Amino acid sequence: MKNLTTFIMKYPVKTLIFTFVIIIGLIIGVTQIELNTGNDTLISDQTDIYQDNEAYQNEFGKDPIIMIFDQETLYETSSLLLMNEVQQDIENLEGIFAINSPVTIINQVSVSLYNQTENGLDQMAIGLNSLSLQLDQLSTQMISGDSQELPDLELLSANLGQLINAQDQLNTGLVNMFSVLELLNLAVVDLKTDLNTLKTQIESDPTLTEALELTESTILQTEVMNQNISQLLLQENMTSIPEQTSLALNQLMLTLFNLSGTLTTQLESIQTLSQALHMMSINLGNMGTNLAQIHTHFNAFEPSFPSSSETLYMMIFDEADKVKNMFSSFIVNEEQLRMIIVLNGNVTDQQIDTIYETIVNRLELEGSEDQVLVSGKPILDRSIKSSMTESMQYMIISAVVIMVLILLLIYKVRMRLLPIVMILFAVVATIGMMGWLSIGLTMVSMAVFPVLIGLGIDYFIQFQTRYEEERG
Repeated sequence: MKNLTTFIMKYPVKTLIFTFVIIIGLIIGVTQIELNTGNDTLISDQTDIYQDNEAYQNEFGKDPIIMIFDQETLYETSSLLLMNEVQQDIENLEGIFAINSPVTIINQVSVSLYNQTENGLDQMAIGLNSLSLQLDQLSTQMISGDSQELPDLELLSANLGQLINAQDQLNTGLVNMFSVLELLNLAVVDLKTDLNTLKTQIESDPTLTEALELTESTILQTEVMNQNISQLLLQENMTSIPEQTSLALNQLMLTLFNLSGTLTTQLESIQTLSQALHMMSINLGNMGTNLAQIHTHFNAFEPSFPSSSETLYMMIFDEADKVKNMFSSFIVNEEQLRMIIVLNGNVTDQQIDTIYETIVNRLELEGSEDQVLVSGKPILDRSIKSSMTESMQYMIISAVVIMVLILLLIYKVRMRLLPIVMILFAVVATIGMMGWLSIGLTMVSMAVFPVLIGLGIDYFIQFQTRYEEERG
């Protein structure tokens, strides 16, 4: 102590400067003090259990922040939209390991639907172009193919009409022919009688031998003609073609005429259909081209959280109006949904504060503070640290105020408040050294400061009293 006293008396300015530098360094150390509420306040961070737990948290995340959303009906759209707003605000913040919520599942489903839509557009564009080519070929075949091979039914109907007229003329001709044959037969009989009479007369005259031979030859020819005519008269029942044949031909002609009109109408319909198919092929080709362009630029779109209640209902509920299995784990009860925010193992207090404040700001902006409960061990630790800080501040301020009152009322010496100033330096020095040595401030270590203030004031009063005695 004598050497220290000699050094201070010999180098007072340097001693003051050195002391000032030490105080500045300790004040800087105060800014590095940390409030500890974790496992390291209960168990040494050098143990295997502690280190294994740290490795687990680094790999799978730390204790999560849990949010409970109140709702009137199961998976209410307003609750999901609010949850989506919160997730969008915090998902890119540092310190977050993963977010487990219905919004996460819905976004994954949206991405899947997005990819399916993109693939579907490509396949649809290819299919429409192929269908367009096929329709165009079909329209060409309908116009230039079978239409040239259709029979001329009108000409066939006209020929049948001529056949019917010829039939009628044949009936009339046959009747007239048999009438003439009857007259001719009578004439042949009379001619035969006259020839026999002539033959008798010629036989009486020997000079008419040649005429007799000619008469006999004529009589023979007359008999042959008479026989032929008789045979023809035996077929008199053929004087008319059967009436059924005529009716059938007439019916056939009418049918062919009607068929001709029907085929003409069908041909016109086929031509109209061909033109329609051709236009359809053009439109489908244009549609395929447009879809191909949409598919090419489809990456300009991004899957997003749906705002439609119908779309959300389709994603969450099945056909039996029951919640799908992948969404059932987020249900607390009929009136509450759960959202879990898993933090990184090495998340800092500042990062937790930023996440919590972002959540609270969003809830205040939406006016939903009373509808959402924010909890979890990180939030509890944050509240404990905040309470510890406030308690320490109140404790130090209260202790200082009480000490000032006591010193003013009881301690009747010069510079009676000097112990308070010096004890504050002691408190700053203690906290600064804890900051530099990485000794966290816990609920246990906080008990040091009341003892420090009480003992420090007591010791400094004795020190100051002895100084005043020596000085006197």
